[in-house]
Amino acid sequence: MRLFKRLLCNNTIRKFINQNGAISQSSVFQGTLYEYTVMRELQTKLSMCELERVGGANDHGIDIKGSWHIKNIYRKMNPLLNLDQIEAPKRCRVNGAIFKPYRSKALMEDLKVLVQCKGRTHSKVGPREFRELIGTFTSTVTPTNRNKTVMLMCSPHMLTKNGLKLIEMLPIPVIYLRIELLRSAEGLYDLMNSGRLLNYYENQFAQQFLQGCGINEWLKLTMYSATQQQDVIDEKATKTILSN
Repeated sequence: MRLFKRLLCNNTIRKFINQNGAISQSSVFQGTLYEYTVMRELQTKLSMCELERVGGANDHGIDIKGSWHIKNIYRKMNPLLNLDQIEAPKRCRVNGAIFKPYRSKALMEDLKVLVQCKGRTHSKVGPREFRELIGTFTSTVTPTNRNKTVMLMCSPHMLTKNGLKLIEMLPIPVIYLRIELLRSAEGLYDLMNSGRLLNYYENQFAQQFLQGCGINEWLKLTMYSATQQQDVIDEKATKTILSN
């Protein structure tokens, strides 16, 4: 299933590149290409689904939205980590906010995810971007959905010290993902070996909210990974589809 998803994502990226070659040097092209790259990594490595690009003048600062099937990760990690033996607290308090951890939900319903992409920046992400993130969250997420929504920021760069300090003070669940840009040579993009998820970081709120779900262990053990031979098959299958 992971390979099939990655095949589809890479096919979508290739189609976008092929159809927009005339504007490949523009900031719009590069920004959109990064958004498609982020969608691929979220879908194939973190079990997110129903992802769609928002964009446009009325996007309220949101580039991508969708759902997160965390229960899929939980079910696969539970036999390894005995997660069902870990009792989640009924309430948590972080930075003045009181909330229920995700594990306390009986059905572990899908979370909503809102994603901001900073693929066109050329420096580390600092406090200004996260202040914008707070405004985006509070203006688009109703109070009844704030315990069902996680905010993601994605960038090819690391956080500044002040950016890291501020993210820990936020009273909302924020996950920072460092996802590299797709590398290209003479107009050909390397979809197999670039555009990868490099770092996953949860702020204090997100750590408490997602405790006991096995997400960090899932990534550390690269449970999403296939064998090198399967990746080669995936790439060959993608080329076959595009040639037909």
